[in-house]
Amino acid sequence: MKFATTTALAGALALGIAGMTASPALAKKKEEAAQQGAQFSTAFRQAAQPVQKAMQAGDYAGAKAALPALLQAASTPDDKYQGYLIQLQIALKENDAATQNSAIDQILATGKATPEVTKQILNVRGVNAFNSNDLATADKAFTQLVQLNPQDGDTAILLAQTKLREKQPQAALPVVDQAIQAKKASGQPVPEDWYRRALAIAYDGKMPAETVKYGQQLISAYPSPAAWRTVLQTYRDTNRLDQQTDLDTLRLMRATGGLAGERDYFEYANLANDKGFPGEAKAVIDEGMASNMVDNQALKNSKVLNEIKNLAAPKVAADKASLPALDKAARAGADGKKALNTADAYLGYGMYAQAADLYKIALSKGGVDPNIVNLRLGMALARAGQKDAAVQALNAVTGPRQALAQYWVIYANVGQGSATAAPAPAAG
Repeated sequence: MKFATTTALAGALALGIAGMTASPALAKKKEEAAQQGAQFSTAFRQAAQPVQKAMQAGDYAGAKAALPALLQAASTPDDKYQGYLIQLQIALKENDAATQNSAIDQILATGKATPEVTKQILNVRGVNAFNSNDLATADKAFTQLVQLNPQDGDTAILLAQTKLREKQPQAALPVVDQAIQAKKASGQPVPEDWYRRALAIAYDGKMPAETVKYGQQLISAYPSPAAWRTVLQTYRDTNRLDQQTDLDTLRLMRATGGLAGERDYFEYANLANDKGFPGEAKAVIDEGMASNMVDNQALKNSKVLNEIKNLAAPKVAADKASLPALDKAARAGADGKKALNTADAYLGYGMYAQAADLYKIALSKGGVDPNIVNLRLGMALARAGQKDAAVQALNAVTGPRQALAQYWVIYANVGQGSATAAPAPAAG
């Protein structure tokens, strides 16, 4: 016996339930094949006639009225499967979640559902449970779905959201990662929101290495100024950065357009001035006003910004004028310390070619931390647009600054193709 309601349900589920990817035509074909050889009782066949007639006419009220007699007549597993499938379709039309859940449980209990229908109804069951905060049931349904189709990234995201509600961030993060990997394997772009979910889970769960990992993935795929700011702020918040590393992070935020608001400009300018870069401190405040991120009125009324600018501005001319003599002394130095310090001064003034030249001299003379020098060398080269050389220097950085170096690698590659970067490191 063939029920029109069964194929209609398959189509409705395939078309109407969020996250479903099964084709209605395919679902119909497989469902019809599954009905061949089904064992229906005579009583069920008779009780099905008025229900089928009402369903074909679109009379769901009439079908619902005749449904109790159909379910009462159901005796074989096939009877029950078809009967509760019809009940589910009616409940879907009426948005009756309680009846949907009951019907789905009964359908699954028969063991007769095809894989396609099983996936569809488990999704309904999981969504209903999630919406009603029945997290244990939602977790069970979505876990089954992920097991049935590991490549279904959308369902994995639903499972991750459920685990987050269950206060299980350590369990949620691998599920989001599975979704990301599944989407990549399918050749489709990973939604930006998935990267942001993973980053938020890692950040909220105080997982520094994972915060770096998903932050790097986010800005590699979606390198917008807003994304850069989010990623670099989470990096700063989850790591105990020394002042110089923090300044180098803020420099990257500036390079990517990620500075936003008076606080960002204050932190940057204050730190730059404290570390002996008055020209950079003044330039940051001037840029903020020019870009309207710090509007004229805010700048005029900001006591701290005015204090920094007033402290830094008078030093700029003499400081910049001292660079040629410092450069000469650095080249004649017995080790690379003077070269490093002078290169840092050039970097602060945006004189990237001069800075890169002296960083190389500092490396060749020795007596300096090569990780600090390679980081700054890579920064200068990246800002000068020398991508390949920048990536080479940045990939040589190890230790606590390695994570920041890899953020700079991504910056060097934005809009310039891809280059080989080291694996995402643990945060330092």
